[in-house]
Formats: sequence, structure tokens, C-alpha cells
Amino acid sequence: MTARLLKALENPYVRILGHPTGRYILRRDPFNFDLEQVFEAARKHGVILEVNASPERLDLSDRHARLAHDKGMKIVISTDAHRPAHFQTMRYGVMTARRGWSEKKDVINTYPPEKLLESLRPLPA
Repeated sequence: MTARLLKALENPYVRILGHPTGRYILRRDPFNFDLEQVFEAARKHGVILEVNASPERLDLSDRHARLAHDKGMKIVISTDAHRPAHFQTMRYGVMTARRGWSEKKDVINTYPPEKLLESLRPLPA
């Protein structure tokens, strides 16, 4: 799985890595991969990591968010909404990010639209 994730991060069109560990709480364990190596590749390539706020996922975990913070990486918090009621789960993503020491400046979807777009890896010409 490490090789797959590294290959994905090399793709110049990948700007955010969603569901990084693939965990689905009480249904599927996280992928077995070298987290340090994948995070370092994401940092190197300018790929943002997702903290998924869905209570079934909470992927990244607070420990993973802390590792991203310690590496100086930015994150995005998403709700994984499949219907309007799911937007209420954003608070779980915020709590997870806060437990990982993330601050507003570390979360790109707290930025104004122009700054958010500037924070993303440039697409190839």
C-alpha cells in the first residue's frame, strides 16, 4: 500500500489526499503502510492531507494530524457529506484537528477562496 500511495502522490493532478489511511471504524482497519514515508512524500509534492470528519472514518486520526502539524503540513477538514445532514459532522473533524494541535492557519478550508486555491499544488500546464 505504501507504493500505491507514493505513486498517487507523484501524480501532478493529486492536490489533496482523501481518506489517507482508508480506515472505516468497526468495519475496516487502516491500510498497512509506512505513514512517515507517505507523509514525507505528500509534504515534498505539496499535497494536502484530509481530516475526514465522518464519525465512521475520522481519518486522519488526531495522532496523524499531529504528525502532519509537526512536519509543517497543511490539512483540509471535510465532512464526507453524502446528504445535507452530514454537514453537521464538521465539528468532529475540527475536534480531531485540534487534538492534533492544528490551528486555523493550518487548515486550508478556513482560508478565503483565493488563498485556499493558492495553497493547492499547481496543476501542470
